[in-house]
Amino acid sequence: MSAPWVASPAMERVAGDPDGAGVAGQLGVSTVVIAGAHPVLREAVRRSCEAIAGIEVVGEVEDIDGLLEVCRAERPDVLVLGDELVGLDGAEGLRLVREHGVAAGVLMITDRTDGASVLGALKLGVRGYLDKADGFRGVGAAVRLVAAGQRVIDPQLEQAAVVALGSFARNAREGSEVRATLTPREHEILALVSTGCTMQQVARRLGISPRTVETHVAKLYRKLGVRTRAQAVARAAQLGLIDP
Repeated sequence: MSAPWVASPAMERVAGDPDGAGVAGQLGVSTVVIAGAHPVLREAVRRSCEAIAGIEVVGEVEDIDGLLEVCRAERPDVLVLGDELVGLDGAEGLRLVREHGVAAGVLMITDRTDGASVLGALKLGVRGYLDKADGFRGVGAAVRLVAAGQRVIDPQLEQAAVVALGSFARNAREGSEVRATLTPREHEILALVSTGCTMQQVARRLGISPRTVETHVAKLYRKLGVRTRAQAVARAAQLGLIDP
């Protein structure tokens, strides 16, 4: 993680108020919990928050158990969440936080800027989503905006999420269309093939001949528009026909 104390122009543009002066005058004290596996990230976020009037850091944690405990005790206004907790992916940590009823506004700082990751975070109610590569100077101002109920996300990341949503919608539609063409036997074979079963194993499991399995698999390939087992499994997962 290079130059963690310097914000790029993109970060300052996203935060909108890099010194926090405008929002600080509109809010009282905003309490913040910082969660992340890496001490450097936590320190960088804390320094940025301490540079902004009206922000009080009430906890720093590295794992999900500590995060849930401090959120129950402090009921922070904002949770700043890194892309990793100890032993846990940051996105999974976000899901657990929501499942446990933590109501804080969430600001994620991550290097996962693909549309699917952004979309997944937004679906879980994240208000802020910042690219770690942009640095940390603007985080304090972003915290104040999140505390005020505003969304803090770079327009390019938001557009990537929109594109991902469109892709998911298309895949869902195509998946529904393909599912309607599959016979019950083809569904069974697809499920077994996706677990790594060989043709002979599938045949034994279903009580049919390997030649019959091969015939069904050939039909599956045509319906999925693929030529190999790996392509079939990947395409089926993409269309939601199997659980990847």
